[in-house]
Amino acid sequence: MGKKKLEGKQGSEQEAINLGDLEVEGVLGLFIGLLSEKALRYLGVPEKEENGRDLKRASVAINSISSIIDQIEALIPEEVVDQYRSLLSELQLQYVRQMRED
Repeated sequence: MGKKKLEGKQGSEQEAINLGDLEVEGVLGLFIGLLSEKALRYLGVPEKEENGRDLKRASVAINSISSIIDQIEALIPEEVVDQYRSLLSELQLQYVRQMRED
């Protein structure tokens, strides 16, 4: 229990990670990735995902990412914080665009 396999682009097993061995910033980094993927789907990106468009859930996911970044920024390298903030800005911009379409 607690093991997750990471698969490469070709589907081959690269390594297994024991999630229990990750520090809190590693676990929350995984959550940022999952939340950003969900936010994009809720925003209808890519366009084929428009059926699942849900701006309220997108907002919750985006705000959660922002909170997580604030919590872990002292624990991670500055360049990683910058990458997370850039991702957050892109999601926020996409959210505003979708709001204007409604």
